[in-house]
Amino acid sequence: MSQRSQKLEAGNHILAIYNNREEKFNEIFEFLKMGFLRNEVAMLITEELTKEEIIWRMKANLRDKNIEKMVEEGDFIIKYTSEWYFPGGVPSIQRTKAFWAELLNRLAKRGKAGLRVVGDVSAFFKYGLQKQLLEYELSLEQKFDFPLTAICTYNKEDLSKYFTAEEIEEIKSNHNPLWE
Repeated sequence: MSQRSQKLEAGNHILAIYNNREEKFNEIFEFLKMGFLRNEVAMLITEELTKEEIIWRMKANLRDKNIEKMVEEGDFIIKYTSEWYFPGGVPSIQRTKAFWAELLNRLAKRGKAGLRVVGDVSAFFKYGLQKQLLEYELSLEQKFDFPLTAICTYNKEDLSKYFTAEEIEEIKSNHNPLWE
């Protein structure tokens, strides 16, 4: 299990920068697995894997759990990036924050310890929405004061291709910890 995943606390807003897809997804699934062990709901937001691939990979990490049942019961939430962050094609900071608040309220009512989420932001670049991504990232806290532990995953090449050095520093300063 990843050493850095073990040191996390509820409220961490992590920036994780990866050199390759395999490294990213190996760590992501370990991070999510730890959430299940802590009575947290896990959520993966990405467009780099299909929902079927995500379930298959999670089964490989949690052999003793019925992943399909966890998805059905809302203990493992799988969303495409465009579905969560920009339904209808248009990102909205207020709408996304309202989604988070509603989800956290529902989980608290179910007696869950919190939410462990991975937001893979590569689709923002794919759809030319890097300006909206920067605005969204800068609207969030460095550490959340509610039971949400989040990793924002970036491909290293996307950061350097789409953002200036100053913008990258702004993104880094709005997260804690930073995984490079």
